[in-house]
Amino acid sequence: MRPPRPPWDFGYAPVPTAAGDDDGGPLDVVVALRGAVAPGAVAAALSARWSAVEVERVIERPPIFWLRVRSPDRGRRVEVAAALSAAALPARYVASARRPSAAVAPRFDASAGAAARPDGWTARGASYEDDPVTPGRWFLRDEEGGIGVDRRRCGGGAGMRLGVIDDDAWAADALGLDREVLVMIEHPPRSQPHGSFMVAWAVGSRRPGGFRGVAPDASPRLYLIPKPGSCVLALPVAIVQAVSDGADVVVCAAYVEGSTTPMLDDALEFAARLGRRGRGCPVVFPTGREASSPPESLHASFSLGFGEPASDPRVFCVGPGARGDGWFLWRDRRGRSRPFANRGPAVRWLAPGDDLTCPLPPASGAAPASSAAPVSGAAPESGAVPVSGAAPASGAAPESGAAPESGAAPVSERLCHAESSGASALAAGVLLLVLSRNPALRLPELDALVLRTLAPVPPAAPASAEPIADPWDVLPAGRDRDGHNAKHGYGRIDAGRACLAAGDPIALALLLIGEDAAARAWHDARAAGPLARGLYSRRLARWAVRALLADPSLCHGVCALARHARLTAGDAARRRAHGAGVILRQLSVLVRGLAASRQAPAPAPRVRDEVAALLDGLERSATDAAAVQAVESRFGELADAVFADAAERGARQGAA
Repeated sequence: MRPPRPPWDFGYAPVPTAAGDDDGGPLDVVVALRGAVAPGAVAAALSARWSAVEVERVIERPPIFWLRVRSPDRGRRVEVAAALSAAALPARYVASARRPSAAVAPRFDASAGAAARPDGWTARGASYEDDPVTPGRWFLRDEEGGIGVDRRRCGGGAGMRLGVIDDDAWAADALGLDREVLVMIEHPPRSQPHGSFMVAWAVGSRRPGGFRGVAPDASPRLYLIPKPGSCVLALPVAIVQAVSDGADVVVCAAYVEGSTTPMLDDALEFAARLGRRGRGCPVVFPTGREASSPPESLHASFSLGFGEPASDPRVFCVGPGARGDGWFLWRDRRGRSRPFANRGPAVRWLAPGDDLTCPLPPASGAAPASSAAPVSGAAPESGAVPVSGAAPASGAAPESGAAPESGAAPVSERLCHAESSGASALAAGVLLLVLSRNPALRLPELDALVLRTLAPVPPAAPASAEPIADPWDVLPAGRDRDGHNAKHGYGRIDAGRACLAAGDPIALALLLIGEDAAARAWHDARAAGPLARGLYSRRLARWAVRALLADPSLCHGVCALARHARLTAGDAARRRAHGAGVILRQLSVLVRGLAASRQAPAPAPRVRDEVAALLDGLERSATDAAAVQAVESRFGELADAVFADAAERGARQGAA
């Protein structure tokens, strides 16, 4: 008898991706300096020891100063560092430009660098177009495991900027890019559509009648890097470049396994501390798909290595979800379900990765011969539908003339597996929507807001996935106490909830207590009704959301007020039972807590003045019986409107 398997356990054995160290071979290193140094000075310091030294400036953007040094002569990195130190050149570290390393870069002084701001990157305005309703666009909807985009309340991401890092982009001319940036390559690769798909799913294409992505009003740039295996420097350079250019969100779904380096450490630190005007730029990676078998096992592990870029705690690691619910599984030729993504402790969120509408048309009526960037791992069995990345040809077989949904116009669309690449693009689009609702959110606040509005995902495989090819494939079978599962992370990202919560503290509280319909009703009341709209400004609302995310006691108080409103909606007797003046008292205490909170971010002067004015008004009202009654009456009106179902239920109970 074997001991029972813990609910968190699975075959956790990633594919080895770390190449052998090249220390001691011909020099090809990155020298990270503490300040700007002329390449000639570095060449002079090293030429006494190595011949034909070539020094190339890679990045000079405080606090990051990288030079690439090459020589045909052999040498060790410690020797390079010693030669630079002897020449009084301020080197932070010396790392290989071609091989990965788990070494952590020495800290840099972020205060020495300016916060990143948009540099010639034009933002787009709102388009006010309707999203087509087609079967393959299920991923935008609230049901079927979609991300719940509600255009009326989520908007289209106007004013936001997306940086997509990839290594191929066939049909990029159909995307309406702000710019295409080549990173360490001379010509844009045009053999596969992987990068173009990432842009299109996240944002869309700008041709007439083109595909509308998650955030169709955001402005995308595409940063093209070399194919994997040539060097490990291009990825961190692209991240620093995109963040410096002013990206609000960066997503990289290209194959980057085995490219962890001290330079990547610098790049992610730069994004977190100086990106997005100093608020922090989110960087999104997919889980990827790497199949291997642990020693003495016949089971595939599908494990995300803890040393891979997607496992970095500063990265938002996204896995693929199925249409319906759960983890994305595919059917082999025998009809058995198999996984298509890695699992691991670093997985954050799930986003749709099942059959999505192919967002770009095939060339001359046919898809390109090969599709997305290669995804390593076990190939599908002979006779199975081959899937590689998010591609129209090597992906799932296209479905032409798919039946339209009820009420939708006839459509002809092709479907393809998006996998974790497409899931990361959709997640990046959601982050753009959320930040457009509240651009003041700092990176930890954005993380907390998305986390608290996720849709939970059952850890067990759904019945629709049966039969499972190997039960080990869908482990772990349980969730940790904090809700995390190695397949699903903390849950499925929900754009509708996150956008509502980002812009208003009352909506945030209503969502936290599970009243999604009430949160939507409150948003609509604020948008259309003078009573709700006049309570506080949008500026104050956005700051108050950040305050609630930072201050648990304050958040509890607002949630308690929302629960009280739910319990008393449509029931005047219940309101009277709590005594006159209690609502005014609770409001005064909450606004006073907002003004005095030590956890809340420092308010701007106009926000601080508005909070003070609100508090003064509430305190004056407390001395006037008529004003107290007016506050109680208006609170009841708003509660009845927001909790309409509860009010109607109370009326029915009263009549009975």
